[in-house]
Amino acid sequence: MDFYLKAGKTVTLRYPGGESEAVKTAIGNLAQDLKKVLPGTAVVTEEAPADRISDAAGSPAVVVRTLTGAEGEEAGCFLDEKGTWRKEAYRLKVQDGTLYITGTDRRGTIYGIYTFCEWMGVSPWYFFADVPVRQKQELILEEGYCLTDWPSVEYRGIFINDEEELEAWVQNYVGEATIGVKSYEKIFELLLRLKANYIWPAMHVNSFNLTPENGALAERMGIVVGTSHCDMLMRSNNREWQPWIRKKGYTDAVYDYSIAGRNREILKEYWRESVEQNRDYEVCYTLGMRGIHDSGFETKDLAGKTEEEIRDAKVALLEKIISDQREILHDTLGRETMMTFIPYKEVLDLYDHGLCVPEDMTLVWANDNYGYIRRYPSAKEKKRTGGNGIYYHNSYWAPPSMSYVFLCSISLAHTRHELQKAWDEGIRKLWVLNSGAIKPLEQEITFFLRLAWEIGKEGALTKDVEAFTADWIDRMFDGKIGRKTAALLHDFAQVTNVHKVENMEQDAFSQTAYGDEAAMRIRRYEEMMAEGNALYEKLPAKEKDAFFQLVLMRIHAAYFTNLAYYYGDRSTLMYERGNMQAAACYTGKSREAEDARRRLLHYYNHVMCGGKWNGILNPEGFPPPRAAMMPVCTPPLKVAGEPAMRVDVWNEEKELCFTTPGEKWIDIGNTGGGAFAVRL
Repeated sequence: MDFYLKAGKTVTLRYPGGESEAVKTAIGNLAQDLKKVLPGTAVVTEEAPADRISDAAGSPAVVVRTLTGAEGEEAGCFLDEKGTWRKEAYRLKVQDGTLYITGTDRRGTIYGIYTFCEWMGVSPWYFFADVPVRQKQELILEEGYCLTDWPSVEYRGIFINDEEELEAWVQNYVGEATIGVKSYEKIFELLLRLKANYIWPAMHVNSFNLTPENGALAERMGIVVGTSHCDMLMRSNNREWQPWIRKKGYTDAVYDYSIAGRNREILKEYWRESVEQNRDYEVCYTLGMRGIHDSGFETKDLAGKTEEEIRDAKVALLEKIISDQREILHDTLGRETMMTFIPYKEVLDLYDHGLCVPEDMTLVWANDNYGYIRRYPSAKEKKRTGGNGIYYHNSYWAPPSMSYVFLCSISLAHTRHELQKAWDEGIRKLWVLNSGAIKPLEQEITFFLRLAWEIGKEGALTKDVEAFTADWIDRMFDGKIGRKTAALLHDFAQVTNVHKVENMEQDAFSQTAYGDEAAMRIRRYEEMMAEGNALYEKLPAKEKDAFFQLVLMRIHAAYFTNLAYYYGDRSTLMYERGNMQAAACYTGKSREAEDARRRLLHYYNHVMCGGKWNGILNPEGFPPPRAAMMPVCTPPLKVAGEPAMRVDVWNEEKELCFTTPGEKWIDIGNTGGGAFAVRL
């Protein structure tokens, strides 16, 4: 008998007593999703632990359960080739008209639930990108249907970083003073729907620890919380250290472990209290030490030594720090826990000069901040019991000429290529993505987490980036526009990554050489704008806001940014040629393009979705600016003289010469006032 659901009918959701709060939360969301997809009634029933879960009398049933061990009829499909019980595995199976969702642990069960939700028509991005729920009149899964799946990478997650815009949106929409419990509830749900299990939470605008309910919520929902390379033992130093020492009354404490004695004991107290606060939660502790807020390792008491002596002393000191931190964990927890060491920035040099990191700690390697993995584990490092991880950037805060925290233009194909090498080189324990403030990196986050889930598996959709994107789009939008949209987004990344919008500068692309490369670049953007706008116009009204968020905004923003700089460069070129009227005209056009981008952002924040996303995109609102602004223009002081023609030829040549049929141009300008007629 098929599993059959019909609009307007009652669906019974059954689960055994003793299920975790995380699974119960997901079951509650499943009930809500069923009501959205098939308007009707969803009844949630918790049965006593001793009761045998059976079909619900009189209504279709979904039975949810988490196995307690590798035994019973279900166990066989959850064992790997070595007979080891798989973590976070799930199975969806239809038997006698009932859908059974079974997991090997709480997250496995949750992933099974949300897999079913997405199959029904609820996108993981239903809230964070306003993707409409696809309502249906009926849903059918055939008798005998069976899907079993599990993750490839053990820990998969994101780093919310440079999150000032996310906080601004939280204040406007969620009503919290900063990113907190209400916000994280939505973020954790999104991650679980995307089959993630791990997060480095926001650390610029607040401290995750300072609101204890944040950690309790993560535990209730099933998310593992860790911290980045500069925050040790779950402390967020940028927002915790100074308030903590003021509260304690420590007037002479500094964040420097080289100062032995009382100062060192204060630091251990600071770390110990964090471990005590999180002792009952499933968390990941970063060990080691760097300066507060991503600054260098502070070692005041090592001053006066030679450079080599200081380096060797730092290595010894860092080994002492790790040993003391491990002692804190052992004494406070009394059990094993996941520990990471992240050899990033100046700490990498210390690691390369002999720093000994215990074998059970996970080494987390960082890419070069721009999509290239620069370091893979050696043969010895691959054998570590703690394994290896990767910290990958799709967003990066840096000085203005290096930063990109507005639009990600690293192509999915590039990301897949680099992460495939990471997988092949044994980086399989932890993958974490710097995703900035989450929006507008929806596509990148989805791809990264799915790749981490399925890499190395036969038939993985992420092996073909355009096929993945087409499938992703078609799951959310009508009209079978996936293939066209996938090609469009691929072209966008290829063009924009040549010179990121955050780093645009004067005369980046020549208007007088290489066949006018600047004009050809603008033409490609114009073509993408036309294609994207055409797809947008064909969509049902209820889908347009989501498509604008996920696809169209980035194309428009990149086009207007490049156009503003193109016209700015053109005003300068015309001024240098003496074409003063044209210089004034292009100065105006440059400012118009900048205004168009501001109107675009105003629409995104204040008009689209009724103003829901107010504050989330503000590239000019936080220093340094998240997008290049105010391109250089050269307006003339005056336009004088009689009309006079000036002719400039393709690539600054003296004459046009065609050896084969092709396209070339001449530029006719007026170096005086007034006008003259030209007939070609």
